[in-house]
Amino acid sequence: MWKDEKISRPSPLIPQHLINSMINKIIKYLSSLRFTIVLICLLGLMFVIGLWVPQQSLLKTIYFEWQKKSPELVAYLDLFGLTTIYTSPITITLWLLFFLNLSLVLWQRVPVVKSRIVISEAKILDPATAGGYSFRSSYPLPEHLDDETVLNLLRKNRYTVLGDASGFYGVKNRLAPVAFMLFHLSFFLVLLGGLISVYTEFIGYIELAQGELFQGEIERYNNKPRPKLPATGTIPNVSFTIRSIEPQVVRNTVTGIRVKLDDADGKEHEVGINTPYNTDNSSFVFKHLGVAPLFVLKDSSGNEVQGAFFKLDVVKGRPDSFKLGGFLFTTFFYTDYEFKDGKHTSKSMEFNNPVFVMAVERDGKKLAETTIPKNGSMEFAGYRLEMREMPFWVRFYVVKQRGLSILYAGFLLATIGVIWRLLFYRREIVGAIREQNGVLCLVVAGRSEYYKSLAEDEFTKMFNEMVCKVDER
Repeated sequence: MWKDEKISRPSPLIPQHLINSMINKIIKYLSSLRFTIVLICLLGLMFVIGLWVPQQSLLKTIYFEWQKKSPELVAYLDLFGLTTIYTSPITITLWLLFFLNLSLVLWQRVPVVKSRIVISEAKILDPATAGGYSFRSSYPLPEHLDDETVLNLLRKNRYTVLGDASGFYGVKNRLAPVAFMLFHLSFFLVLLGGLISVYTEFIGYIELAQGELFQGEIERYNNKPRPKLPATGTIPNVSFTIRSIEPQVVRNTVTGIRVKLDDADGKEHEVGINTPYNTDNSSFVFKHLGVAPLFVLKDSSGNEVQGAFFKLDVVKGRPDSFKLGGFLFTTFFYTDYEFKDGKHTSKSMEFNNPVFVMAVERDGKKLAETTIPKNGSMEFAGYRLEMREMPFWVRFYVVKQRGLSILYAGFLLATIGVIWRLLFYRREIVGAIREQNGVLCLVVAGRSEYYKSLAEDEFTKMFNEMVCKVDER
């Protein structure tokens, strides 16, 4: 016959209570102030290394020169991510541990804050012996006092009150500890938003002329300086057309710029000096203005040889050049042209009489030099150069950062938390109505966060007014 036998299970190698104890010790260390200091020091060391070692994303020219001179050293530094220190696995790990530390500290503060918010009869203490109360006093009361009168007057002063005349506890601004949590949460959000902004940041410059369509192509951004690509994420995903560019100059003073553009949905937007175009967590900020004339070159028979729009950076008196039909054209630009005392000059910054002073050469030999007004022309060596249009172009500074909304939310929470803590600080009182030397007295003890002397004055004033009101009744 089969006999019922108990099947014994092997005991675990490590008892459960030891595992729990080990986990608790790890959590305690990860949330400790010592670990916070260690992480801050290590992150500071990473940033110092980033200042000393040329970084690929920031100092490309110096980095490549250093790589040529010391290929083995640079290869060694590349292996450990020291030339990309801000996005290296070591730095990212340190940031993750830092956020874990903040999260644990914040989580551990929740029960403490909750216990301070909750009020119970256990907080009703003898005002004469209660510990932690810096203010103590007693106030004589008139006879035949209604026990609820004092408590109701406290409630009118925005105190939450428990108990009765024999012993009571009152607290004003009971939710003030929540502001402490908001401030800690704001610190977490500011760091998180800052990190997301740094690691998703794209910076570039692009020059667009009136009528030009831009669809976010990376190759269309300026090469000098090269665009800063994000460590993670994408470049701006945009599509818009520059509809018009209108510089605003009044009495020889530049007052602004008005750039109108249409997005992919046909919606109109306007860009000014202090009003960027914002889309896809990106901002297109106006930085510079230039002219982009359409020049057409014709031969002696009147046939068009070549024509194109050229973005010329000449508005501020700098010379610029372009090539067309095998010729090199060097030009100066005058917004309000006049020829005075044998010199080309501009009477004002207003675009009243825009004129190009153009020199043309081939193979290093100068062929001609003359002035070309708006929609004018010049002739040289059997050729004719015509200006058909003279629109403007603008240079945009483009930046994309995905963490800005989190960053702003963090600053907002910090502001709310600080104002809440400083203006609506917590006050607590314990008291009782009892007889002293044959006189009925209100015996109280009080304390407050911050401003202790002001709080004592507030308590004294409040209780004196309270006694007066009771006496009047």
